[in-house]
Amino acid sequence: MAGIPIINGINYSWASISFVLFGVPITQITKISYSRKQKKENNYGAGYDPVSRGYGNREYEASIEMYTDQWLQIIALAPNKDPLQIPPFPIQIIFGNDGEIPSKDVLQSCEFTEDPFTGSQGDTKLMVTIPILPASIDRSA
Repeated sequence: MAGIPIINGINYSWASISFVLFGVPITQITKISYSRKQKKENNYGAGYDPVSRGYGNREYEASIEMYTDQWLQIIALAPNKDPLQIPPFPIQIIFGNDGEIPSKDVLQSCEFTEDPFTGSQGDTKLMVTIPILPASIDRSA
């Protein structure tokens, strides 16, 4: 089977991703993770084999890693300086290389669920990983 060539011979890399948070492009994000899952299970009746399949709720989770100084800027602008009080917001993840039409994932109705901090002696940069609760994930919006 012949392989499908990559458009322009260029694959996405970290440099081809941009992030929009609160309507502003954010450059100090160093990692993002998001996923959705759905419970699915076989239903049984007479005999050993399933007679149907049941589908449960979809669940969404996400997190971002960013430089602590960027997180502190978000905290400074949050209601009562508490990022857990920020109303639901979208996060846009835009994938694109030069000469390509960009695609976009949107994490909808996100809320921060923790306000963490960790630092260690000898750190040359301070990073923070913030868990996020999205209500849905729109792929290639």
